[in-house]
Amino acid sequence: MTTTKQSLNEIARRMISGVVQIHVEGYLEEDIQSVLNPSIKIPGIWSGSGFFVKHKNLEGYIVTNSHVVRNAVKIEISSMLTSEERFETEVVGMVKQLEPDVALIKLTEEELARFKKMAIQPIEYLTLQKGANPPRGEVIKAIGYPLGMIEPNITGGEITNFISGSEFTTERFVTNAAINPGNSGGPSINKDGEVIGLNTAVIVDAENIGFITPASFIKIIIKNLLLLNEPQFAGLGGKLQKNSENFNPFLKQSRAKGVIVSKVLKKGFLEAAKIQPRDVILSINQVEFDRHGIVIGKEGLYRHKNIFDVMKLVPIGEEVEIGYLRDGKIQHAKAKAMPNPELGIISNPILSERRFLEVFGMVIQPLSFEIIQAIQEVDPYAQIEMLKILDEEKPMLVVTHIHQGTQADKMEWPLGELIIKANEEEVHTLDDLQKILDKNKGKNVLLECMSGLIGYFQVEVNTTKAKDNKD
Repeated sequence: MTTTKQSLNEIARRMISGVVQIHVEGYLEEDIQSVLNPSIKIPGIWSGSGFFVKHKNLEGYIVTNSHVVRNAVKIEISSMLTSEERFETEVVGMVKQLEPDVALIKLTEEELARFKKMAIQPIEYLTLQKGANPPRGEVIKAIGYPLGMIEPNITGGEITNFISGSEFTTERFVTNAAINPGNSGGPSINKDGEVIGLNTAVIVDAENIGFITPASFIKIIIKNLLLLNEPQFAGLGGKLQKNSENFNPFLKQSRAKGVIVSKVLKKGFLEAAKIQPRDVILSINQVEFDRHGIVIGKEGLYRHKNIFDVMKLVPIGEEVEIGYLRDGKIQHAKAKAMPNPELGIISNPILSERRFLEVFGMVIQPLSFEIIQAIQEVDPYAQIEMLKILDEEKPMLVVTHIHQGTQADKMEWPLGELIIKANEEEVHTLDDLQKILDKNKGKNVLLECMSGLIGYFQVEVNTTKAKDNKD
């Protein structure tokens, strides 16, 4: 009699033909120099894994990790079905912020035809798991091309744990199956021959701890990417805090259940549902939460799935029912799921999308999370100041590089200054600043920073224009 383990091995060997190696040429995004001065581009080559995904009647579509193809200039794949032949692909879209770390690429029509012609058998399209997530202890196989190996690797393990999402992160499965660099983007499969998730990362210096992005997120991302270049997830559009028995008299609750709304953002889901600060959210689509925001119920006994995980998996535009407590009375409201409203300070990890202005001997960019992180490595005190303005509704301009011997250098302007005014006019974008510079060619401009620092600069007649950092 065939054991479950043997059966899973056989399934994994069959599914290898649906897994590909991804070869990338691009720019090393994590280099601090290129973040602070986008005119510096450091080329590199790397590899990862991916798999042909079954979705309706699409052909040639491949799921992988965003970090595998982010900032790529050229992407090719190779497969065991076609020896060591390489095929060009194009990016359909990706989650640029890597939460979750999922991208969708595809073979061009010409390359798909060439692939089919050369393949020793039809492409094996892998099916994403339907229904509930795997339980803790389920045996799985992870498939990929670790460390640049030219043949796919199969490692075995179990689902050992789960990590809940948050306002900024998404849920992940934890596994003891070996996931190494290059293995990222490959599938983790179960005994039913379904993909339970995407091999995503491993903790450095930790033994046998890897992460898997759930198939439920991959499904919603694929649907979204076929409509948009970048997926959007439903958000609450507000800030929450844990409930407590101490609040019982104040909130007129018999016991602490559900989470307290501490802030409602403009143009967000909570505002659309007419939820107010100090309301207590008890449920979303009949899924109830305890005072920590953790799901109550059968799954909640073994999982810490939370309110953010539940909300993110609701398709944008779908009607959501929210149960809440106000003045001691349980009420219900409905509103359509929507992304969180975008604030002024955003993430901008794609090198080619960064805009910057070189003027007065300094590089000025829109402030982003990546810049805050890079400046932290250079000047922790500047980074602390920046964290205070993360909830600003309007963008901010920041000085990210000073060239020696220039006007800014002679005035000893430091890195990380946030420019808020030019000639007493508020500036929030590079275009705002550019207009003032254009009006004052050959004259002087007074710049003022949030810290109170000022600078008086001579504007050259041939004023530099803001640059798009594209090839």
